[in-house]
Amino acid sequence: MFFYQSFCAARALKPVSWAFLSFFFIQASVAQNTLPDSVQLAQVVIQATRTSSGSPIPHNNLRRENIAAALQAQDLPYLLGSMPSVVETSDGGMGTGYTGLRVRGSDPTRINVTINGVPLNDAESQGVFWVNLPDLAASAEEIQLQRGVGSSTNGAGAFGATLNVDISKIHIRPFAQLTAGAGSFGVQRYSGYFGSGLINNRWSFSGRLSNIRSDGYIDRASANLNSLHLNAAYLDERQSWQMHLLSGHEITYQAWNGVPVQYIHDDRLRTFNTAGTEQPGEPYDNEVDDYTQRHWLMHYKREISDALWLQLNGHYTRGFGFYEQYKASEHFSDYGLPTPIIGDTVIDQTDLIRRRWLDNHFGGGTFALRWRASSACEWLLGGGANLYQGKHFGELIWAQYAALFPKDYRYYDNDAEKTDMNVFLKSEYRFAPQWTSFWDAQVRRVQYRFLGFDHELRNVSQEDGLIFFNPKFGLSWNFQPQSSAYVYAGVGHREPNRDDYTQSTPASRPRPEQMLDLEGGLKTGQSNWRFQANVFWMQYRDQLVLDGRINGVGAYTRINVPESYRAGLELEACWKISQRWQVAGNTTLSQNKVKSFTEYRDNWDTGEQDQITYQNTDLAFSPRWMAQGNVQFAAIQNSRHNLNLTFSGKYVGRQYLDNTQNEFSLLKSWLVHDVRLNYDLKYADNQRMSLIFAVNNLFNQRYSSNGWVYRYESAGYDARPDDPYTQSEGGSTYAQVGLFPQAGRHWMATLRIMLGE
Repeated sequence: MFFYQSFCAARALKPVSWAFLSFFFIQASVAQNTLPDSVQLAQVVIQATRTSSGSPIPHNNLRRENIAAALQAQDLPYLLGSMPSVVETSDGGMGTGYTGLRVRGSDPTRINVTINGVPLNDAESQGVFWVNLPDLAASAEEIQLQRGVGSSTNGAGAFGATLNVDISKIHIRPFAQLTAGAGSFGVQRYSGYFGSGLINNRWSFSGRLSNIRSDGYIDRASANLNSLHLNAAYLDERQSWQMHLLSGHEITYQAWNGVPVQYIHDDRLRTFNTAGTEQPGEPYDNEVDDYTQRHWLMHYKREISDALWLQLNGHYTRGFGFYEQYKASEHFSDYGLPTPIIGDTVIDQTDLIRRRWLDNHFGGGTFALRWRASSACEWLLGGGANLYQGKHFGELIWAQYAALFPKDYRYYDNDAEKTDMNVFLKSEYRFAPQWTSFWDAQVRRVQYRFLGFDHELRNVSQEDGLIFFNPKFGLSWNFQPQSSAYVYAGVGHREPNRDDYTQSTPASRPRPEQMLDLEGGLKTGQSNWRFQANVFWMQYRDQLVLDGRINGVGAYTRINVPESYRAGLELEACWKISQRWQVAGNTTLSQNKVKSFTEYRDNWDTGEQDQITYQNTDLAFSPRWMAQGNVQFAAIQNSRHNLNLTFSGKYVGRQYLDNTQNEFSLLKSWLVHDVRLNYDLKYADNQRMSLIFAVNNLFNQRYSSNGWVYRYESAGYDARPDDPYTQSEGGSTYAQVGLFPQAGRHWMATLRIMLGE
């Protein structure tokens, strides 16, 4: 069945694929066997936001061959799951649709992401929604994850990690690649990727078209994801141009409510999805997120002299879409309308279907100037300026009493504008044969204009401006040819996000976050083994957390906690035992604490809020222990056939859903095992085939990787019979809890046919 689906995929791509294949065979006859000087220039990429192997910043690189060996239908966070201190999660339960990752317990809004040095984080929420660019990893030449503050970058402040995705590779020779995949829960993935190679040593063109579908593990958590990547490049002896178009369109059935806590241990209800169930009878079938995002990237690189290089990047992102909801028994007043009276009857409620829209533009430019002052000293001047304009509005597309709503009625309309500018200077200086210093200083300015509340709770336009200075310093000691030690210190700042601004007044608005990051470590190894140890201390001031408090406009929003920290030890090791056997793994041991935290808990009986103060509690979603390991066995190794078997396991310690360290609201620890088979066949000089077959969660572990909690007091009403999200914590304390269970044992298979390069 799988190979039949693969054949169907090839037929579906026929209009595009055979045209490219014909072009491939024409170009193959004139392909160059040597590497032109212009290509050498193209490969001198000024990676202003990346860090080198000798850097004092802890980081891991995932190269193209590693990506190709693991890439199936799951999204990019799942490719990074084997790196230290990383926890990946999926709303739908199996890695397609809405996915995310945390690094050292830091949530996605604290992870800076760039593509070719261009910022990807949403300017307002500061998060990255990988579902908007499905199959991005298929275009990546390398993915680098820096932990901690990292090196200076463009876009949102990095408070847990910096993630760089490199899609800048220029393919020298023509190639064609067809991919088809299938798996549990209706997973299908089809992709065609083609390239012209260099034409007349000057021009290069490539393109990728992908479709990923899944029914999801959670009920109705389906995903239909389409993506396109087109690349054109021009090169000569001293300069190069690249143009990229990345386009993604996703239709994902909502699964972000989580599974009610009362259902999580019931096999029949463990995948229950409350989204759409407000419609009487069958769940509403279009309770979806429908969003399109297109990125245009331009890169110009020039070799000014043998010691001076310049890179200029321009970018523009267009995003538009909505999520749709069926809402039952909604009050007219909640939509800005008076309660209607028909005859003697008051109509104060109605069923309706609403769409909440986001329509935004994001553009700007970045630059990098690299100067090699001497063989021992290198400088890099970089920075960028970006402008975001976003429209937020809501529409009603159907109502039970439609005649009572104005035509094309928008019940809210909210525009925002944000500018983000930064400049940084970096230097690496080898001041002695074994000693290298690293300097990095950044100035960043943020200006945000938005619609928010004033002190009289009127919705008015507001503005906030912030300037941050982020210095960093590192020192490396290469005491042996393959051994080094390092220390690093960095300061980071991060502005509040959209909700922090719009759901507060200037008087109740939270302050920006600050962090001091201290790192130190050791790297050593030989040809067949390597070992790395890293210790870190991340000291926060004014970290933003939810505490249950209602602010000046009646909304639950985040507040600043004066002191909190993350401290830990990260270990990595790899040992090639023989030509056939290899073992690798990593582990993280950490303490993640908020020194003093006051919870504001709603009291349903009094209408007030109770205050409970905690000392030295764990930060939310921060496991104390994580570990990952794998064993790889090369069963067959020869010039035509390669068969590798990889068995891996990952352990994540328990995590609390909030900062109270409450045993009733935690994610229990889990240990999952995967097994993957990779078979590669080279059946001609430039023709290859690879097969990937994986069984994930091999031993059918039941676990949840994410969740939420709302705690309250109620002596007069026990909501558990009426609300499956509610559980008792003893006495009159209750909590509503939603959890995101992940799929049990499931399989995926991918067939890839490659011609050329």
